[in-house]
Amino acid sequence: MRIAICEDIPEETRRLMEMIGRYLETNSLEADVEYFESGEDFLPAFEPGKYQIIFMDIFMRKNGLTGMEVAEKVSRADREAAIIFVTTSKEFFLDGYSFAVFYITKPYDYEKLAEAMDRCWIQIERYAKTIEVVVDRRPRQIRLRDIYSVESLGRTCVFRTASHELTAASLVIDGLADRLGESFVMCHRSYIVNLLHVKEIASEKRDKIFIMENGVRVPISRTYLDVSQKAFREFFWKRIQGDPV
Repeated sequence: MRIAICEDIPEETRRLMEMIGRYLETNSLEADVEYFESGEDFLPAFEPGKYQIIFMDIFMRKNGLTGMEVAEKVSRADREAAIIFVTTSKEFFLDGYSFAVFYITKPYDYEKLAEAMDRCWIQIERYAKTIEVVVDRRPRQIRLRDIYSVESLGRTCVFRTASHELTAASLVIDGLADRLGESFVMCHRSYIVNLLHVKEIASEKRDKIFIMENGVRVPISRTYLDVSQKAFREFFWKRIQGDPV
């Protein structure tokens, strides 16, 4: 595992490294920890999949990139990187909910850091989960994190990701949302969406729809409207609370 710290105050960096080292030792874990003094130093070293956990100071050197700006760039390139914001204020808490797993306020507290690291592990493990389906008569593993939506077509289901469509044979949609996990909700008798990739709920004529991150519109039937809206609100609230989702 690799951990990055993006912090412009050396004393704060040393404190973070001490606590991270304590957490790793306590939990019998190993990790390479790198630190950077600014977003401008960090971004050239960053690449998707390189860092599993990133500690990002929101307020860094004047006239440079803010931690929020760096986190947005990182999140666009690597949605699996677990970002922990470190800050003196939660003023921008809601602005960064979609990027961060957790917030730690200064001065640093080990118990809060340990809680943040625990949540990162939950996210890392969750992103590794898959479902096995039969595609073209062969078993295929589809990572749950990659699924945007599922559409039922008789006794087959079409799994849609950001770039692919996979048609799974001999699979019905009933009960599938429960198998996939808590971020999935059945919003129509023929559709399931992954709330991880929902941008918003919108109105289209007299109906409601989910608008996904890639712009795809998924219908919400009246039968499933209350359940879908409740699931979306609860999921959104968990994210802004910093709960792993």
